[in-house]
Order: sequence, then structure tokens, then C-alpha cells
Amino acid sequence: MPHSHHRRASLLSRRRFLRMGLAAATGSLLSSSLSLSAHSDGADDQYSGGAGYIIRSVRTNARRICLTIDDLWSEYYTLQICREFHRRNIRLTLFPVGHAVNNNLERPTAAHENLYPRLRDMGHEFGCHLYTHRVINGFSVDQLIDEEMEPSLRVMRRALGANFKPVGIRPPYGHVTDELKELSQRYNTPLILWGLDSQDAICTHQKDVNNCKYPQPSEYAMYSHLRGQAPQSPFSDKDHCARECVKEILHSYESYLRPGSIILHHALKATLLALPAIVELLDNWNMKSIPLSELLTYSSGSTGA
Repeated sequence: MPHSHHRRASLLSRRRFLRMGLAAATGSLLSSSLSLSAHSDGADDQYSGGAGYIIRSVRTNARRICLTIDDLWSEYYTLQICREFHRRNIRLTLFPVGHAVNNNLERPTAAHENLYPRLRDMGHEFGCHLYTHRVINGFSVDQLIDEEMEPSLRVMRRALGANFKPVGIRPPYGHVTDELKELSQRYNTPLILWGLDSQDAICTHQKDVNNCKYPQPSEYAMYSHLRGQAPQSPFSDKDHCARECVKEILHSYESYLRPGSIILHHALKATLLALPAIVELLDNWNMKSIPLSELLTYSSGSTGA
């Protein structure tokens, strides 16, 4: 891997950041310890461990944030969410599970062929969420490379071209190990967690189990229902459960949104239904959502435009 220079700048160009990689940007980023909470107030300035950096938000005075979407198991909700944000001139950072990308390449559902080039053409960008969405605690570096990172990169490059490089690595469930930090160093790619969890997946799961009594209530079973189904298929009662989750999503925003926030969402109905209210809240708070690669160029104290 080429070595990049450790430099600080008030504002790097997006292209320059992507070229220089991890080391050049870390001076302007907030990081966490290994324990991950749902929300971060940005108290720690920099992760002090040796192998890699953990980025949950950016320390900046600029009213810029980043919306990220994880997993992308549901092709339907992925496309709808990305289209709706695109219509509003908001570009997302997507962290698809490699296996979901492979599903789209090998067995796309109707009207979702070539999904990833279409998302890229909307202006959205991509990180790496590894390949299987397994818990990686106990994985060796070689396991991470052979079973997770390389398979994910292979399918992403099949979908998006041989020159694809992820803007960051986001481990499933936010689990970070010493081996994962070494992986990030080897690939010269930062570890991206989040400073604000929208709670969309947690709420969707809880409402499904406790209130709506849908069949197969576990989160993974729900994902299997979502994939390729009509938008109402795992839900009933006029989207009651998902709409209840919209309230919780907005409460998370109102409680924890800060300049420099990296926000966690998933490709779920609750996120799609919450989308207009999220955009309205960002407008009211004068917050602009930008892709992760742009947010990472803002250094401490930068006010931006």
C-alpha cells in the first residue's frame, strides 16, 4: 500500500482526500474507543490505538452532516430511498453487504437490474460493509481478508468497475477488533461507524415483535421478506408500525444531531416514510447532508461555505 503524508488542512478537496486515503484525513476526525454507544457527543478527539482509526463524526463548525444507509438487503427500499433523496439533491453514502450486491448481480428482482450503477449515477457513493454480515469477533486478519473484505470488493468491482475503492469500512453491528483495525491499515481505508443511530432497524424489529405480530418476526427473517416484495408485504394496518418508528427516528435526530454527524440508517420502510420529515428537519436546522468523502475533508474548526 502506498504511504500517505499526515497533514492537516482546513478543507481538502474531495478528490485529494480520496487519493491520499486514511492518514491524511485522520487529524481532522473524531474517533471513539472500542466500546460503541448508539450516539456520540464527540468527546474524544482521536482514537489512540495503533492499528487503525475509528471515525464516528467529524469535528467541525460547518453545518454539514452525512446520511449513510447500511445493508441494502431490500432492493425495493434501497432504490426508493435513494431516488427520493436524489430528487431532493441529497447524495448518500451506502454501505451494502457484499452478499446483497451479489444477489443483485446474480438474481436481481424485477425492475432492479443494474441497481448499483444506477445508484452511482444518482451521485451516491459506496463504502464496504464486508460480505456476510457475520459477527467478526474472533476473526483473524487473514479471515477478514479472505472471507469478508476481498469477496466484498470483488462483487463491488463487478458492479461498479475495476477501479472501485470504498470510502470506508463499516463493520457489521459496529464491532471493532484489533484485527479489523489492522485490516483498515492494510487497505488504507478508514473505519466508519456513526455518531447518530436513527434507530430505524431497532424500532422496526421491536414494533414487529411486540405490537404487530407479523409472522417471522426476527430481523433477518424480516429482511428476507423485504427483499423483492411489494412495499406493503411484511406490513399491514396501513403502515402503522413503520409510522410509529418515524416518530422514534425524528426523536433521535432532535436529540443527537450535531454538525459533523454521521447518521446510521437502513434500507427499510421506516426510513422511506421518515424521509420527508428528515429533509424538513435538516432544512429547518440549516444542516446540509453531503457524502462521507466530502464530510471527511472538513477539519476541526472549519466553518465551510
